[in-house]
Amino acid sequence: MYKIFKSKLLAILLLTTGALAININQSNAQCQVSANAFPQVVCAGDAVTLSATGGCGLLMMNTFDNGTIGTGWSSTAANPVFTNPCGPGPSGAHLWVGTTSSQTRTLVTIDYDVSIGNCSVNWWMRYGEISSSGDCEDPDQPDEGVHLQWSTNNGATWTDFPGPNSDPVGPNSTTPPFNTTTPGTGGYWEPVGVPPSPPTQSVYYWHEYDSDVPPIASTSSTKFRFAQLTTSNQGFDAWGIDEVEIKCPTGNLTVNWNHGPTQLNPSAVTLPSKGTSSYDTCFVVTVSDTINSATDSVCVTVNPIPDSDFSLSDSNLCGNDPLTANYTGNATSGGIYNWDFGGTSVNGQGPHTHNFSSAGQKNVSLVVQENGCQSTKTTKTVEVHPYPSVNAAPNPMEACLNDTISFNNGTQPDSATTWKWKFGDGNTSSQKSPAHLYTAAGTYKVDLTATTAYGCSDSLSGLPITINPLPKASIDTNWIDYANNELEFNDASQPGNSTSSISNWAWSFGGGATPSSGSSSSENVTYSGQGKYTTTLIVTNNHGCTDTTDIGITIYKLKIPNIITPNSDGYNDVFKIQAIEDGVLENVSLVIYNRWGKKVFETSNYQNDWDADNLADGTYYYVLSFVSPRGEEKFNGTITVLRK
Repeated sequence: MYKIFKSKLLAILLLTTGALAININQSNAQCQVSANAFPQVVCAGDAVTLSATGGCGLLMMNTFDNGTIGTGWSSTAANPVFTNPCGPGPSGAHLWVGTTSSQTRTLVTIDYDVSIGNCSVNWWMRYGEISSSGDCEDPDQPDEGVHLQWSTNNGATWTDFPGPNSDPVGPNSTTPPFNTTTPGTGGYWEPVGVPPSPPTQSVYYWHEYDSDVPPIASTSSTKFRFAQLTTSNQGFDAWGIDEVEIKCPTGNLTVNWNHGPTQLNPSAVTLPSKGTSSYDTCFVVTVSDTINSATDSVCVTVNPIPDSDFSLSDSNLCGNDPLTANYTGNATSGGIYNWDFGGTSVNGQGPHTHNFSSAGQKNVSLVVQENGCQSTKTTKTVEVHPYPSVNAAPNPMEACLNDTISFNNGTQPDSATTWKWKFGDGNTSSQKSPAHLYTAAGTYKVDLTATTAYGCSDSLSGLPITINPLPKASIDTNWIDYANNELEFNDASQPGNSTSSISNWAWSFGGGATPSSGSSSSENVTYSGQGKYTTTLIVTNNHGCTDTTDIGITIYKLKIPNIITPNSDGYNDVFKIQAIEDGVLENVSLVIYNRWGKKVFETSNYQNDWDADNLADGTYYYVLSFVSPRGEEKFNGTITVLRK
């Protein structure tokens, strides 16, 4: 009767002595076992799947791991390869067929004594899957599949194994993976689900199969073969087999693993971490019946999980400042380091220095791989702060001495908290937008440094400020027509320095003057009558700097000197030398001499009266002098003092 066994045969056979084919009989049946683990090298915390191939009563156990057809076969017309050209198989190397040009590809065993009955053939098989020529091309015709056959006449005739359609023994065998050519015949695997459409049939993937040897074939001299009777040509219709077993169990099979399970394919085992070093752990399996037993072991290397710890030189950066990351974990320099600096990938243990091109919150992460083990990702965050962009606008940039300059601060973004102004004349300011008064003309270079709360600074240097000198206003006068009260006013101002010149004049002569104002460097003015007048001049140099001055102008009329006597009391001893109108001239000097030339009286503030009461009667000589617009005026004459 056909049997189905569920088992898991993994991709690596760790301990093998080659492909064995043992011709046994009922009286000397043996046990064989091969322990397997997948994967052989794991990371701490990973699960390892253990499996064992074999049992007791084994006639053949062929894994092809030594890269040959192995023992137990009498002939082959398959020209197999053992390089796994189409990917890994169940364990180690497998036998792959597809390079021969033979129309019939066969693998034939030696004669086996299966007369004891209850024997079976167990193996793994798959078809090629690529719909093009080559080592992996798929069987794509109904007659290009593989037959499992037996012969009891030394290969003269061959018969397919009978029985129901064969499902895989593996765990995903919920649907028959193929159809047989004749119902009730289980020895042929017809290709279906041909690529390039997605192959939904399991025959295109590795699966384990198990078929019972029919009673009619249970003789003392029975051959078995895998046969592909029809092919398109060399490089087409590929297929492979692995882990072939022919077994005739002689009693109840007992399985024991040293870690407890009692089945060939136990549950997966999770291997713990043991610090930061690798370690090896071994698993031992024993199979036995009532007569014989066999033991095998498989060892697994457990590597530690590397950590991905690292340190950063700073958590707050300015603009394009460099950030340095140092690895602080337990991996070696030979590990694989995958750094991510805000989207920029960097490899190698480091340390690494990176400059972020933009401001904002940035993530730095690291994943480390070593000995096939990968760390969890470590991520740290840094804040990249923008540099301020310094901008300053002096108002104005060119000014006159004693003008105040306002410095408008336009730094962006408005995140700076401290300011350092240098005005170029030795003075500084920490205000955001200060005002400054320069006390000397010249050209100054202004510097500004703006700093944020995170220490991010930007500077502006050499902003030019020009302070121009003031002109010195001055007026010259000249009488043009004394009798008609006409004067000439001339600008006598100094422009400020050698690069300056007077470019504008604004005269104001006041009421009673014609004209009352003027805008030339020289102006002629006529006054309507006597009195005191003020003339004002505002001059502007070519830099727009101004100065103002004014002078007083006195207009008066002279009279012919006249001596008025006697006095009101009848005595001729008080005189008025009336030469000018009252209250017009000042600082008038009067000197009186006697007949002998002796000075008997003198005043520098004569006010049109003189009392000769203290003088004796007689004749005296006087000198009256003052300064008029014409220059120094001087009058002289005689006075007779006579009392009654």
